[in-house]
Amino acid sequence: MIVFPAYSLAPAVLFASVLLSIAFAVYGLNILYLTVRSRRYKLRLAPPLSARPTVAIHLPIYNELYVVRRLLDSCARVAERYGERLVTIYVIDDSDDDTSLAIDEAVSEHSARGLQFRVIRRGSRLGFKAGALQAALEETHEKYVAVFDADFVPPPDFLDRTVAVLEEDAEVGFVQARWGHVDRNYSTMTKAVAIGVDAHFFLEQKGRNGNGYLMNFNGSAGVLRASAIQAAGGWSADTLAEDLDVSYRMQLAGYRGVYLNDLEVPGELPPTLASLKRQQGRWARGSLQAARKLAGRIVPSKKLSGGQKFEAGVHLTYYLVHPFMVASFLLAVSADFLRIDVIGYAVTLPISKPGGGLVLTVVVVPWVVFTALVVLSTLAVFFYCFEAVRVQRLGVLHNIEQIVVLVALGYGISISNSTQALLGLFSHDTGAFSRTPKYAIESSGQTWKGKRYQIPLNRVNLLEAGAVVLASVAVLYAYVTNNLGLIPILLVYLVGYSFVLYLSLVQTGGSRKNWDS
Repeated sequence: MIVFPAYSLAPAVLFASVLLSIAFAVYGLNILYLTVRSRRYKLRLAPPLSARPTVAIHLPIYNELYVVRRLLDSCARVAERYGERLVTIYVIDDSDDDTSLAIDEAVSEHSARGLQFRVIRRGSRLGFKAGALQAALEETHEKYVAVFDADFVPPPDFLDRTVAVLEEDAEVGFVQARWGHVDRNYSTMTKAVAIGVDAHFFLEQKGRNGNGYLMNFNGSAGVLRASAIQAAGGWSADTLAEDLDVSYRMQLAGYRGVYLNDLEVPGELPPTLASLKRQQGRWARGSLQAARKLAGRIVPSKKLSGGQKFEAGVHLTYYLVHPFMVASFLLAVSADFLRIDVIGYAVTLPISKPGGGLVLTVVVVPWVVFTALVVLSTLAVFFYCFEAVRVQRLGVLHNIEQIVVLVALGYGISISNSTQALLGLFSHDTGAFSRTPKYAIESSGQTWKGKRYQIPLNRVNLLEAGAVVLASVAVLYAYVTNNLGLIPILLVYLVGYSFVLYLSLVQTGGSRKNWDS
């Protein structure tokens, strides 16, 4: 056993690792808890509509040349099925490219068939998506508001299913449908990401909704009660997660959310790593902005139970996991270069005897605690992914590769997500709503290459490259110094960061002209 002097950094490094592992355990075990509790979810069955109220469909659009026609056509079919005189489709077009021409062409064709469309052009992107939705809300007189992002394809009976739930219970503020995927089988990455999205809907949303916890509107494929939005204060542009924000404010105002797991609305998964990182980064920053904004209302609320407050806190701050990952990596590197024997190191404290004298007593072996909690949290995440595959009967063995890729992506994007999460937590600047490019990808024979809206490399990629170099040197140094306990942890980060950096370079070509200054 190595004994370190009092001034040594070893105790600080190891106990910081234990504290991080406890934080990981909180989020990991909560995932396990919601996964198990998702089995208590019961589908909300509402009687068929006897009378059909008016509905507005709000479509916030910004430069969606490749998917906007598909969206408008599918919404037209929804309106025809529900009642063409009962539905008004509001297209809030903030585009500054040919998307506007495609919108005008589609609206003209569908309007000639008797469907009701309104095109709103604000002349700016003030407030981004939240600003667009609020602008449409102020011109809306319909009882309910359905919202779809540009890449979604709602089924014709979407309003029949969702509005029936809202009509049955005046306390229901919004109804969220399950996201499906038009491009699940496009690539190994989309197959992996699909499992992650499925886990959120099949397990987390079911777990929250089925057990009375606060749940979120996912920003698309949902219907909201217009009066409930207004009672909550309307759409707000002070976070990048306007959907999470408004749905929590609606529930704090006394309304409830309902999740319909059997109503699938297909959407497009990001086909490139850059698109995925942009989407995840926006969600990370926005959710922590919402946490800062809403904490002062959630914590003292007398309407919420302790369990509801705890789940809300974990939900709103979940993206802190990524800064924790980066911190864990840096601590492992520090332990490596400080030559801390993480297997043989134990902490001892001097304890005074009543009769005098001292006795040394071993208190704890920090790395054992760390390893146990990390393994437990990791197993919880794998169980979460396996369960998402199992409940859909997709074949667990058939999807092991995709689950491993998903976990590698999770570690690999921790740097990019951390930059955004920390901005959400500490910056007073809301930031720009950077949209996720969509390319109308539906099969493996299609491609995003050569199309508009490509995302260039940026400075975060330099951090990822630095992390790959640092992890490589650390693994080699741990091997040379026989500090073998650190190698498995360092290898996980090395694989994740290398995988993400590789995809970033391959999908952008890695040329200087593709760098975003």
